[in-house]
Amino acid sequence: MSSCKQGNKPTGAEEPADSTVTIVEEKKAELDYNTTDARSFGLYGCVAKVVTTTYMATLEGDKLVKGIISNRTDSLATFDEKGRVTLDPYANPYVYDADGKFIKGRSKASQMNRDKDGRVISYTNRENENHWEGYSYEFSYDKEGRITTIEWGGWEEGESYGLTYQDGKLYPSSVHIDGLACADIYKTDIRYRYTKFDEQGNWTAREMYFDIMQTTEEYEGNENPPKDYSKEYYIQERIITYY
Repeated sequence: MSSCKQGNKPTGAEEPADSTVTIVEEKKAELDYNTTDARSFGLYGCVAKVVTTTYMATLEGDKLVKGIISNRTDSLATFDEKGRVTLDPYANPYVYDADGKFIKGRSKASQMNRDKDGRVISYTNRENENHWEGYSYEFSYDKEGRITTIEWGGWEEGESYGLTYQDGKLYPSSVHIDGLACADIYKTDIRYRYTKFDEQGNWTAREMYFDIMQTTEEYEGNENPPKDYSKEYYIQERIITYY
């Protein structure tokens, strides 16, 4: 458990407090907030809401220049006053009963499981209980409670994420993605550069450097499919609201 009057600022935060962070003034009283879910999704302190906006960027020399808002969907994550995730960064909703038991996601057929330490390890969305038609997420963690792998699967598509960290921080330094969409295969390496932080130690701005390889599955007559390589650049900004 953690008091909502204090956050856990990491060592080595590159920037001082940032004005994009809003502290919820009416929530000064201490809450029975369990930080397990927030930490699982790379957040310090008693977080209520995170809004992430992604911008396209161009590389000019050794600097990224922010452009227009990307067509990548903006990310929203929310947590209740007990610290339980109610919407994760992957757009999965979580509904609980009065006792804190998960009862519903996108439908009543959705399922969510936690490990012995209370961390979300799987989330499955189904349209109803009679047939499987939807998607699933599986999460694994290191001894620090940070997500190290994410397995996502849907109809004829899926992605595997591998996250790496530096110096005990909760936010990743890089991510590797293996993806499949029908017969298309892609591999993406993302490197992050964090540029702004708030008082809690959470990042509020970062740069993203993408190296992408795309190809297709091998089959008879297509034993050596061509590979396309490309680079993309983005800048993300976050507004974080705390209890």
